[in-house]
Formats: sequence, C-alpha cells, structure tokens
Amino acid sequence: MSIAFSTVIKPSRLLLTLVATECALAGLVGVLIASGAVGNLLLPVRAALATLCVSAAAYGMLRYYRGRCAIQLDIAANGQIRMAYIAASNISRISNPAPVQLLESTTIWSHLLLLRLRLASGSVRTIAILPDCVSNDTFRVLSVACRWIAAHRGGTHKTGVAGLANE
Repeated sequence: MSIAFSTVIKPSRLLLTLVATECALAGLVGVLIASGAVGNLLLPVRAALATLCVSAAAYGMLRYYRGRCAIQLDIAANGQIRMAYIAASNISRISNPAPVQLLESTTIWSHLLLLRLRLASGSVRTIAILPDCVSNDTFRVLSVACRWIAAHRGGTHKTGVAGLANE
C-alpha cells in the first residue's frame, strides 16, 4: 500500500465557531466588568480590566481570522511531506510547495489531527484538521499516512506521535 496522496485542507468552520465563541465570552466578561456587575472595583480599575478583556477578545478573533487559509499537503510514497498555502481569494494561486518535517509532537486522534510541521526556515506550524476540513475518506487516509510516517521515522519516544496512546 502506498501512502502517496495530495489533498487540500480547508479552514475549519467548527474551529472558527469555537474561537468566535471564546472571544465573545471574553468580550462579555469585559462588558460585565465595565458595568459593575462583577466585583466591587473602583472605576479606573474596572475600565482598565474591561478594556483589557475587550481588546484581548478583538485581537484573538482578528489574529485567528487573518491566519486562516487553505493548505495543500502532498505526501510522497517515501513519507516526504510538501506543504503549500492557497490564497483565500484565488484557489488557483498556490505558493511553491516547500518540504516540511512531521514533528513528534503531532497529535493524531480519531476526530482531530494536530499536525506539527517544521518548515524549511526552522519555524514550526501547527495545522488543526477537524473532520469538516476534508472529506471523511481523506481524513482517514491522512491519519494513516501520518501514523506511517511517524512509525518509519524511528522516533525516540514510545508512541512515535503524541496522542497515539490516548485513543
């Protein structure tokens, strides 16, 4: 069996909903603090905490939303992975695929993949793949391919990939 395949991973709508909910709750805490419904704080302290909460919520949502983009993963039969970013406005505009290395801190669960990839520049990119990012068959194939790569890399720890023992 060959593990070679290529897939496009779309940003998760479920993860967007979860992040938006978390940011909305942080903003709500800021509003409750500002209105005086929480605690007996002086007005300057309430204003500072409320501003901090609302600013953190806005920053978190903006940062997450701006970082969303589709990703193309190409996995060769020998386990080499190449990754390219796809422009949100034009699916035909794909960056040059660059080789990446699957790190041992990758988490593979039955309904969640957290791929930790080391880019050629040395930076690490974490890609959260939920079932709504790809088709069910692609999710399964990607999970098997990542397990195969981890098993054949000769990792230094027991499971090869974090989270395998937790299923």
